[in-house]
Amino acid sequence: MKLPFHASRYLELLRLNSHFRQYFQVVPASTPDLVREAQMIRHDVYCSELGWEPVRLDGLEQDEYDSRSLHCLLRAVHSQRYIGCVRLVLPLAGHDRVLLPFQQTCLGRLHQGHPDPDAVDRGLVAEVSRLAIVSDYRRRKHEQGRPFGLGEEDYSQQGRRRFPYIPVGLYIGMLQIAAQHGIKTLYIMTEPLLAIHFSRLGGKLKPVGDVVEHRGKRRPYVMYVDEVLREANLFLRPLIRTISKDVKQGETRIVQAASRIYDISPPVVAP
Repeated sequence: MKLPFHASRYLELLRLNSHFRQYFQVVPASTPDLVREAQMIRHDVYCSELGWEPVRLDGLEQDEYDSRSLHCLLRAVHSQRYIGCVRLVLPLAGHDRVLLPFQQTCLGRLHQGHPDPDAVDRGLVAEVSRLAIVSDYRRRKHEQGRPFGLGEEDYSQQGRRRFPYIPVGLYIGMLQIAAQHGIKTLYIMTEPLLAIHFSRLGGKLKPVGDVVEHRGKRRPYVMYVDEVLREANLFLRPLIRTISKDVKQGETRIVQAASRIYDISPPVVAP
């Protein structure tokens, strides 16, 4: 018996989680070597491909925000290659005026009260930045000339064959890393159309300023981590659980490795 379209579509979407696990894994970039992997992806995309930043001899795209950021990678399971990255920039403690990069870009164009100084002081705020996917995993028409992309065809009737696993995996990964670190509010500078597509995944990105010219038309938005995760589309919830587990296990492995390197296991008492 042929299932109605809505039922078959629902079953197809339920398979997204297992398909994601088969091909991709979210990795918190919590070591210098993993941060370098993210910086290499950023250099390939932002410098060599798009020309938004100068090409560097060391092949690393770095800036002053890296040292106060939480970094996230996406790895292709079969090749073990890192193919995407994103970071969360944390506010600069003790600075009176400009706390996050988007404040400088949108100087004089932000709505009053953003970011909230009290939330900043309590470590509850970060900015999403440097989301990038390597070019050979970004070949669709709406992804050309962009470091990543989401388009209307990603929500077509093609099911898992068209689902945007990589940008969605990074999007959920950054939300889970934020949640793990107690961050409640995220700001992002993005194209208005992309903000609409992100909002379709769950929660709503709310504009907090005017459109500005920054590598094209960009607008600052705010999202609330708990709200986005709570209101995520039903078909995304198994994927959210999988990525949450990836993030927790990744950070646990890093702590365990550091314990071995620095020999911080409990001392053995001689008889």
